Amino acid sequence: MNHGRTIPALAVAGAVLCGFAGAIPQDRPGAKEIGRTTERELNVVLSSSFGTFLISRGESEKILVVETAGPETEPLTNLEYAIRNRVGYADLTLGDVKDREGEKKKRSFKIGDFNKGKWYIRFSDAVPISFDVELGVGRGDFNLSGLQVKDFNLSAGASDVTLSFDEPNKSRIENINIESGVSKFDARNLGNANFRHFRFQGGLGAYTLDFGGALNGEVDVDIEVGMGVLTIIVPQDVGAKVYYEKSWVSRLDCDRDFRSSAENTSPTTIPAVPAR
Repeated sequence: MNHGRTIPALAVAGAVLCGFAGAIPQDRPGAKEIGRTTERELNVVLSSSFGTFLISRGESEKILVVETAGPETEPLTNLEYAIRNRVGYADLTLGDVKDREGEKKKRSFKIGDFNKGKWYIRFSDAVPISFDVELGVGRGDFNLSGLQVKDFNLSAGASDVTLSFDEPNKSRIENINIESGVSKFDARNLGNANFRHFRFQGGLGAYTLDFGGALNGEVDVDIEVGMGVLTIIVPQDVGAKVYYEKSWVSRLDCDRDFRSSAENTSPTTIPAVPAR
């Protein structure tokens, strides 16, 4: 795999391998919310064991709103929010909290033991947000359109995940890191994410990475997939160069708009560029 080589605008490298402070939470039936005060930034650590959650843009003056849907869902049990140096940190626990007894509290979301629950989580578009997400079994829908995403890290297990940037991201993302296990992962309009580096690791699953959108500079993409099937979509008006490691258990199929520009003389790389 080659690193550090970029061309305008997309370079893809892939390997195929076998104390509480801040606003007081405002409650209503089935929901919790935190109003925006002095925050200039928000850090979110989200962990989910089971269930379905949907993340999207909310009201500017509300840092965080969480709502539940369906009678099967356990009620919200605890919400803490702290502001330090004008950075907001949220601690939200949903469902059973016994597994957290005796543990040091973390700035995290935890969705507890349920299979049929559905949770809607909306964030303010008025501040940059850093996401660190762990998803177990279930479904996650990350519609980050219109938000100011500063960092995005996702680790997903046996799950079905969608990620979309249907509008240009208002902040610059230095790194997007995604690990997806035995799962299905679909990303849409990644060009709108306004990222510099994109790293994807997949295990056994079906993955689609669509780099549509307003890609406005040179970026690096590193991809590593196990026994999965990966589809990469690059817009026709975007220049791209692909380097991949060939092995007897892998195969790379390119659209006819791409052409090979070198022979596979060693198990290192085969570059491909769009036909002109």
